[in-house]
Amino acid sequence: MLIRKPNRLINERSPYLLQHAYNPVEWYPWGAEAFLTARMEDKPIFLSIGYSTCHWCHVMAHESFEHPQIAEILNRYYVPVKVDREERPDVDEIYITAVQLMTGRAGWPLSVFLTPDGTPFYGGTYYPPQAFADLLQRIAIVWQQSREQVLTGAQQIKEALEQVVTLRHKELRGERSPEIFRAYKAQLISLFDPQYGGFGGAPKFPPSTALPLMLSLAALWDDEELGLMALTTLNFMAQGGVFDHLAGGFHRYATDTRWFLPHFEKMLYDNAQLAQAYAQAYRLTGDSTYAGVARRTFDWMLTEMRLPEGGFASALDADTPEGEGYYYTWTEREIYQILGEEDAPLFCAVYGVQPEGNYREEATQRLTGRNVLAMTGNWQEIAQKLGMDADTLQQRIAPMRAKLLEARRQRQAPARDDKVLTDWNALAISAFAFASEPLNAPEYLEVAEETAEFLWSQLYQGDGGLMHCYRDGRAYTPGYLSDYALLGLALMNLYEATGDLKWQERAQTLADAMIDRFHDAELGGFYDTHAQHDWLIVPVKSFQDRATPSGNGAACQFLALLGNTVSLLGANPDRDYSTLAGETLNAFWKLLEQNPYVGSSLLMGYLMLEGFTMPKPDLRMPVPVEPEEAEQEGPVRVYLVPQPEGLVVVFEIEEGWHINSPEPAPNRVPTQVEVSSDLPLAFGAPIWLQPQVVSLGGEEVAIYTERAAALIPVSVTNEEELGEGYLRVRVVYQPCTERECGLPVTREFLLPVNLQEEA
Repeated sequence: MLIRKPNRLINERSPYLLQHAYNPVEWYPWGAEAFLTARMEDKPIFLSIGYSTCHWCHVMAHESFEHPQIAEILNRYYVPVKVDREERPDVDEIYITAVQLMTGRAGWPLSVFLTPDGTPFYGGTYYPPQAFADLLQRIAIVWQQSREQVLTGAQQIKEALEQVVTLRHKELRGERSPEIFRAYKAQLISLFDPQYGGFGGAPKFPPSTALPLMLSLAALWDDEELGLMALTTLNFMAQGGVFDHLAGGFHRYATDTRWFLPHFEKMLYDNAQLAQAYAQAYRLTGDSTYAGVARRTFDWMLTEMRLPEGGFASALDADTPEGEGYYYTWTEREIYQILGEEDAPLFCAVYGVQPEGNYREEATQRLTGRNVLAMTGNWQEIAQKLGMDADTLQQRIAPMRAKLLEARRQRQAPARDDKVLTDWNALAISAFAFASEPLNAPEYLEVAEETAEFLWSQLYQGDGGLMHCYRDGRAYTPGYLSDYALLGLALMNLYEATGDLKWQERAQTLADAMIDRFHDAELGGFYDTHAQHDWLIVPVKSFQDRATPSGNGAACQFLALLGNTVSLLGANPDRDYSTLAGETLNAFWKLLEQNPYVGSSLLMGYLMLEGFTMPKPDLRMPVPVEPEEAEQEGPVRVYLVPQPEGLVVVFEIEEGWHINSPEPAPNRVPTQVEVSSDLPLAFGAPIWLQPQVVSLGGEEVAIYTERAAALIPVSVTNEEELGEGYLRVRVVYQPCTERECGLPVTREFLLPVNLQEEA
């Protein structure tokens, strides 16, 4: 039997890197040795970024990185480098942004080609094995024969990266105003799926960072629309296959619009944030359904993710040897064997189990014969169809779930990534601390305190320094901005829940260390890394939320809460934490005005800075006076739809045609909307639906097919001049087919409106 010699990853701690330690690829970990080797051998770097529970990372590893011929190409022409994105979020942020800039899309596994100094010049995600082998050989030839062209392109990408991720521009600054929440709500409405909840189309990710803000604003302003969007999303997520109906907890995301078919990995950060959101929804509504989902998610975290030495593991894998999702899915026959002829029909009716299965293989769409458990409606709807009382139905189903869960635990369980990450554990601390009161669960507060003590004793270094990772009894990797900010926020949440000054004092220690290490004193805001971290090609200053709050969003919340608390305690610290929180908001204000949804955590910081007492901004909107519809010819028709938050311009596009996005590829006419009025109105920048990126004529272009829509936020500037008037709307678009584009079309509309005082 051939025993393969391990590569350099054998000395790493990351479970993901250790998965690749016996690949025939001679992997390097990220670090000075890899870059020095690339310079000395004059080779490009092939950078592969992933994480241990990623299904397509496993697929590419099996197809390509375990393939001897592909490994030989990589080892001969490249310096191959492997990165665990969870250990090195700074590296991941830079290169996933680079691939997004180059291709319009990105994900994991992330595959990036770098010059020996780390500058990206080509990239993508998953590649099938033959395509990957061909690509490796082509790029090796280009590197040898067209070096100057490669370096010129790399420099252009680096300059674009500096604009996007460093965010050190005075023109990004602005003065904060509550009117931002008008644009925020308008954007949510434009993205919201009223049928199944969530924002945007498939694949659908939990809006974890937006839900706390939406629920807080709904409670503060008694805003039914914000509450409806948040609660609809929570309802359908809890009914869908994205929720684990047997053990509790949520899978990473759904591949469809109705939350039915998940990618089956389960992440600590998703579940911490969602458990807190369901507890918050219960506090807002008193609906016990939300409390039940929250408790089952917390129970899953305690049962399957809590580690014996303290803290919570990072994630559970999507795959087992039988394939992705096998552990979580069932044949109808298995359910009948376990539950028996009396109970199985009822269970199958509740959870949509079909004899032929309902689970299709993602790539081929073939039925697998297995079933994802997903409710066929809410408890009241299902009970009504079955002629039962909803409470009785739930009582009957609960022991059936327990039986199936016990049977499922006899299967080989998905692997667990058992590294402890400070920022993700901080999210768990905040969730348990928050939920203890509305769920009447004092044991949750004990969990929060025990986890905080573990992080403080094992990952805090005593000099204000915090580490990011812990595994096998050792803390490693210097902490990032998100570690300091989210742990500081968690400690403040513990202080609020317990009244124990120890937590506030530790939080203040972290705040001072965070400011010393990460603060941009010139322009405000914070960098994601500091001097203890490895050199990066560009510094990162994140404002955009991803699956977790951005570092600056978390820092703003932390400093706002700390500043308010210090003020109430009558203390006089050396630093004005509230002012720093406000400066952080101002540093990114223009970006927030353009796209407030992706800055939800920063806007939550704004709300916290104001002590949750912010007055509701003016949400009035011109009311239409029976506008006449103009005659329109051609493959595109334009409609104007006034809404409470602004004017929606809708483009209906005939089959076989498309129009370009507002920011298309070169030599293509952008779709534009301009609005003016003779009334005292101000118009915000258009907020567009997400375009689709397709390949046309050998280039990647962003287009709209079937429908495009833009929402233009509208606000009143002078209430004394209310009355009748007009909105003048000018649109420009270029109708195209796959083969050719027509001439640009300009259309103007005059919409009569009546600006009512009580609108």
